[in-house]
Amino acid sequence: MKQVLLALLVLIFTSGCVDKKRVLNIQNEGLCSAEVATLYLSDIEIKNGDESFHLSKDEIREALAKSLKDTGCFRISLDKRDKESLDVESEYLLDTKANLFREKEVSEKNIFKDEERELLQLILTLHAYNKTKDLSATTKSELSINRSKILGFTITQEQESDKQTVLTNATKKISILLKEAFSQL
Repeated sequence: MKQVLLALLVLIFTSGCVDKKRVLNIQNEGLCSAEVATLYLSDIEIKNGDESFHLSKDEIREALAKSLKDTGCFRISLDKRDKESLDVESEYLLDTKANLFREKEVSEKNIFKDEERELLQLILTLHAYNKTKDLSATTKSELSINRSKILGFTITQEQESDKQTVLTNATKKISILLKEAFSQL
């Protein structure tokens, strides 16, 4: 009898499914053959629309630094600098604003199963500036998820993966946009 109950619980738990909107594979590696600027990652401002979809300044800084470095267009520095201490015209301070938004809708299908629709959205804005030049770039990354929850269980690892997907896509898109802004100077 215990084996039958255990098998039933396993079947119920594993029968939940997740349907995610397709995520684009954004290629931002090696866009430039030579570095065009040094970026000092400066201020990061985060606005969270929901407590359960949260990114820390360090998570954003690390993902942004990696993405910008992958383009081959920028030297990245985490050193603290101010506008007056920039020596060369190719040095820029980089301010970052991140707006996080999460919308969730749950509908009950039956006693054991809930249908959950979720939208995760990150709007990322970069402002690169020095004594003489100003550049800005803004992008939006979102992930739409349809998930069936059996007996109210949600997998935390899945939520972390979704958060990382949104962050990675945003930083890759913004690195491409910033590269294009620099090429128009």
